[in-house]
Amino acid sequence: MQYLLDTHVILWWLLNPKKLSQKARTIIADRRQKIFVSSVSFWEMAIKSDIGRLTLPNNMIELLQQESIELLSMSAEDGLAVADLPKIHNDPFDRLLIVQAKRYDMVLITHDATIMKYPVTTVKA
Repeated sequence: MQYLLDTHVILWWLLNPKKLSQKARTIIADRRQKIFVSSVSFWEMAIKSDIGRLTLPNNMIELLQQESIELLSMSAEDGLAVADLPKIHNDPFDRLLIVQAKRYDMVLITHDATIMKYPVTTVKA
């Protein structure tokens, strides 16, 4: 199975894994699973860091690679597909993650109840 991590899940996994549910921790730690982080999440984290709402580890990509977490790039088709989503969530980053999870048949690991209202398979973080 393939899993896509919501942005806060990435940070919790790297900085405070006990914030995650036992199920989420088990999935992410299982090296047999394919775990992905979207380039969309890096964009979101960079913006939050720039405005002082987040302090990022300097070696974040290296940390993710050590965990065997793969990077998922955003395509033009991903961006355009956001227009087809119902207007349940206003967060552009979350909407792109939802699109990517659906398009690439991934389970989205999130703690965001609004994301869970979409027709996308999720695991509660």
